Amino acid sequence: MKEVKYSIDDTKSKLRYLKGLDVLLRVNLGRNKIIEYNGKVENLYASVFTVISDANAVKTYSYSDVLMGNVAFIPDNGNL
Repeated sequence: MKEVKYSIDDTKSKLRYLKGLDVLLRVNLGRNKIIEYNGKVENLYASVFTVISDANAVKTYSYSDVLMGNVAFIPDNGNL
């Protein structure tokens, strides 16, 4: 079992900081399938957040995806 180091509230506050910034997302889809794409954190909701990619595709992720390491944000152009 994975150990969680942060709470959901910590994750939400970090995502508030990233809202509107260009980031590189690394998403683990399971079975050694990992995708990376550039995008921006568009909206934050109670249990999910949305990311809009450079290709204008909107993706939705939960805060628990970030906590468990399935979604990772990598600084793009030194924004972080």
